[in-house]
Amino acid sequence: MLLDRRAFLTGLGVGAGWLVARGLGATSASPVAPGEPAPFDATLRALAASLSPLQRAQLVLPADHPSRQINNTIAVLDRPHLGTLLAPAQRALVAELARGMLSSRGREAFAGTFAVEGRFDGCVLALYGEPETGAAHAVLSGGHVLLRGGAPGGAAAFGGGVAWGHQIGNQRWRVEGNSFAYQGDAANRLYAALSPAERERALLPAPPHELVLQAQGAGGRFPGVALGSLGDPGREAAASLLDALLSTWPARDAGDARAALDAQGGPDALHVAYFASHGFYADLARYGELAPEERARRGDPYWQVWRLEGPGAVMHFQGYPHVHAYLQVVRDPARANVGQRLGQTAAGLEGEPLRRLLEAALRRATGETLAWHSPELPGRFCPGEVTEGLAFSLDPYGNRVAIATIEGRAMAAPLRARLEGAGAAPEPGARYRIATTEYFASRRDEFGEPERVDQEPLYLREALVAHLRADPPRPRAGLTPPRPVTFVAATTSRCAPPG
Repeated sequence: MLLDRRAFLTGLGVGAGWLVARGLGATSASPVAPGEPAPFDATLRALAASLSPLQRAQLVLPADHPSRQINNTIAVLDRPHLGTLLAPAQRALVAELARGMLSSRGREAFAGTFAVEGRFDGCVLALYGEPETGAAHAVLSGGHVLLRGGAPGGAAAFGGGVAWGHQIGNQRWRVEGNSFAYQGDAANRLYAALSPAERERALLPAPPHELVLQAQGAGGRFPGVALGSLGDPGREAAASLLDALLSTWPARDAGDARAALDAQGGPDALHVAYFASHGFYADLARYGELAPEERARRGDPYWQVWRLEGPGAVMHFQGYPHVHAYLQVVRDPARANVGQRLGQTAAGLEGEPLRRLLEAALRRATGETLAWHSPELPGRFCPGEVTEGLAFSLDPYGNRVAIATIEGRAMAAPLRARLEGAGAAPEPGARYRIATTEYFASRRDEFGEPERVDQEPLYLREALVAHLRADPPRPRAGLTPPRPVTFVAATTSRCAPPG
């Protein structure tokens, strides 16, 4: 399909001269080219004007669609990728949108990601809202990239790089050569500036799951040491770290994010945590595995996993085995969740109670009496509203529901122990049908070796939404039911790598 020049120029409006002068409409497109980007709203309108009905059906979603809450370093939606769905001139417009989602420093950093992954054309795009008017939130996601930009619609994170990575420096000390190593260096300079007492409060044994990104609000429990309690050296280094993290965002988004942080207690309300399990020395010896005398002899390690968290922000950096990083800032933690309301939680839900909830959703979706969800939980229900978007964020990978048939003797120890704990001790020669997901059923170390795995026609996130609508968890789980609303099965699907 070729982009009609008249529709292209009409959609541009006042931005037409700018974009035509930049040569957009050519067959090449780069989201990290140098120079100032074209006006975001004009580019968005131009793209909207060019879309065929089929393309629009694939790209444009309601402003509060629950998939908008998912953050990940792979594609958020299962859609045709840019290289398949869009014409070259349209891809050039998407590249210009992406340039508008990044600062010049951001374009420089993300150039490494796009070069190594080689997957701009393999990314997928979602436009939440009304792109024809320029009032939409654009999300570009793919291999180690999630960029946001445009009108946020009130509840979403600000624009810019929200999730990122770079396949350089893998399993190396200080992720040498990685485009985002400067952020890790800034975090280590902060640790070096801490007093012994501050270091003791900042150091924890192991990190949470990297996708536990939901904002807790003012009453949350934040790991590590509060930046506001640090001495002058630590506060100065913390300010530099925040500058490094926001450096990839356009000035407007970075300024809005700082204003939101200020409204929630300022940077002083953020806490920083480092994790003993991921402090490395040059020979990749782990700080957490060494005796105190050996630690003292070696000095400070290089911290490759660390976290900043406050009432309305979560900033998580994982530098081992390779870089995955996330920058989540919300305007109002009380309104951080998108999609229709499913319930309310006063105490929050995480850990084992949340795992039981997910297993209950799997049982309801399949009609089976046994269920298994891995103990790895990529999310939490924080106090406040439980919405479709929050439920979607607990399945950021888009796992398909499945029923696995497995003999008792073929079960891995974790699955066997789980069933025994539920009063269903498996017999070696008996066969069992277990509601799970395709991915969990493939993990031999946790699940075992099933005879067969039958895929169901829905995703875990959809099963969870349906379960919460049909039978909200009892008060002992911390949730109270809302007034009934009609459930419409989500049309988004798994977070599959693009291409």
